[in-house]
Amino acid sequence: MKLSNLLSIFAIALVCLFSLQAFWLYNTYRLQLRNVEDSINSLFYQTIEKELDKRFLELEIKAKHYLAEADMRVDSFNVNYGRMKSNSAVSQQYAMLQQLMENYNIPFNMIAIDSIFHLLLQSNQYPFLYRIDYINSTDTILETAGQDINKGFRTTVLPIVNDEKIYAVVKITAPVVFRKMLAILTVSILVFFFIIACLIYEIKVFIDQHHIIKLRENFTHALTHDMKTPLSTIHSILVQQEKEIINENPDSAQQKLNTIAIEQTLNLQAIVNRILTLAYIKNKQLSLKKQDVDLQTMIQSLIDKFTVKSGKSIVFQTFYDLKSDTVYADPFYLDNAISNLIDNAIKYSGDSVKIAIECVTEEKYINIGVKDDGFGISSSDQLKIFKQFERGAEIKRDRISGFGIGLNYVQQIIEAHEGTVTVLSQEGIGSEFIITLPVRYSFL
Repeated sequence: MKLSNLLSIFAIALVCLFSLQAFWLYNTYRLQLRNVEDSINSLFYQTIEKELDKRFLELEIKAKHYLAEADMRVDSFNVNYGRMKSNSAVSQQYAMLQQLMENYNIPFNMIAIDSIFHLLLQSNQYPFLYRIDYINSTDTILETAGQDINKGFRTTVLPIVNDEKIYAVVKITAPVVFRKMLAILTVSILVFFFIIACLIYEIKVFIDQHHIIKLRENFTHALTHDMKTPLSTIHSILVQQEKEIINENPDSAQQKLNTIAIEQTLNLQAIVNRILTLAYIKNKQLSLKKQDVDLQTMIQSLIDKFTVKSGKSIVFQTFYDLKSDTVYADPFYLDNAISNLIDNAIKYSGDSVKIAIECVTEEKYINIGVKDDGFGISSSDQLKIFKQFERGAEIKRDRISGFGIGLNYVQQIIEAHEGTVTVLSQEGIGSEFIITLPVRYSFL
């Protein structure tokens, strides 16, 4: 992944994180605001209740003073203050209060309401401005108390007497609401900055890893290029020497040594080419020169090469069921891919090996299978053998030489041809690698 892409993802992540945080805080604020509004409503109910208490106390004093003249008994009024929040109960109680007021001239006291409500707000740490309106049945304001404010939270309208009502308008300020949610805000901010710190740390790690990968790629590229030229030179010299030795003395030991040296330089050149090819693929610089390749001829040539080259007893079997003898591919890279699979089949087997190569056309694809009866691959190793520099546990234990780039090379080459490589294997029985390539023409 490019650094610019990572930074874009980081910016998007920050925006998403900030948006989620803002959305969550907004909803938390709304919830806390509703809690404050409910609390103010409750305080206003308590205010009316306490004002009633004061008037009933005054009623009790007057009733005792005028008991002989009174036509009714105070204890005959069953007032249930616990049911103040029910509109029906409030209406009933205020109706009783109206009856008492007629007898004892005890009016509704807005000054007391204002004083009680102010004290209740202060005791609950609500330093809010408010206005209390006492209205009649036509919503005309009869009396008002508190501050002159126009907008704010309006409490529940409570009935008093003769269809007269009372309510309060409270100007709730945001700082008070935020103070109520201070603990939540603190935790939220800490979590937010912790996540940002983690993201920044991840970016730093990525940049460091990207730098290391770049250094490794540059080193690999420089190393393989520096190795390629001297290897080619050595190979040319050895070939020339071999020709001269053959002409002078065909049976000499020097000829055999030269032959071995040539084979080893070819092996080194093949390794260098694989590393370079993988680097080209990774940097999207690989250029395929596709053409119609005679598949049977290519495979037979590989069989002849490995039959002569290998010191093992090898039995090759071939099977072809093709709608066309040719496949559209880069001959050099396809030859290398199949060659690598055959080489692995020979390398990872006993003293003798049977290799079956099958080429079958299925609908719009050509399957090239290389099957052996070698050591096989465990299920756990099958998950990682196509990764670069990865090798199976059994292979390492048996000290079979290799760099772990062969199967990764095959996979990358075939994927560059828009194909796939799959493996079917069982330990102790053998393995089958299947290359699947798209055919050139849909009617094939």
